[in-house]
Amino acid sequence: MSIQRNKDGSVTIKSNDGVTTIGKIIKVSVDKQEERFQQWVDDCAKLVTACAHTLKETEQYFLNHCDALPLKSDDKRMKSFQCNVIMNYCKDKLEHQPSQFSFDMTDEEIEKWHKEDNAMHEEAMNSSPEHFGLNIRGYYLPHTERNSVFYEQAYIKIQKFMERNNSAPEQIKMQDICLFFEETTGHWQCSGGGDSLMNQLLVFRGISQDDIEKRTPRFLQYITTLRDMGNLSSIIEEG
Repeated sequence: MSIQRNKDGSVTIKSNDGVTTIGKIIKVSVDKQEERFQQWVDDCAKLVTACAHTLKETEQYFLNHCDALPLKSDDKRMKSFQCNVIMNYCKDKLEHQPSQFSFDMTDEEIEKWHKEDNAMHEEAMNSSPEHFGLNIRGYYLPHTERNSVFYEQAYIKIQKFMERNNSAPEQIKMQDICLFFEETTGHWQCSGGGDSLMNQLLVFRGISQDDIEKRTPRFLQYITTLRDMGNLSSIIEEG
């Protein structure tokens, strides 16, 4: 294992498992932009209405509008989603608890932290979800005519990204679009490039009156999705 301290203050850790780079988060406050954003949020709160659906209703809506096949519990994509859920909601229940990372650590301390952090993620990925009270379901979209629009949109997005990075189109490797749902926490996510599908589901899931009044993360995600789909005005840029 090697530890490299970069000029920008980040630390790169190279091991047999791969390369990990940890960077410093620098908060930049731009008062005018924040003020415009908050005004846009307040304006949106007056335009949208409560239309909340449960996670189960959202999952059923997805199954009604796509050809979807369930993923096995030991599928690596399911395990990756499980790890994500546990790290976000049940991290304190894991046996492996690495020390808090610090850029002031010595190389030996960073190496020890990295091994502990890997062990924690391995535990989160390989434990039984029932141990944490989780109920996880996952699906993948086969390449059918009904699903073709989602794969076409995903391909176009990847193609544009490759062009910006001067990569050849033949290097594009499409993954299966997958949807994951965890009932206890209400956490759900999409992988494989199904952004347009995820946007449709986010709009269907909707928001409650409480979300609107409290400006919750769910509300902010909802109005941002509507904006990206062209159903709400963008933040007015200063001329």
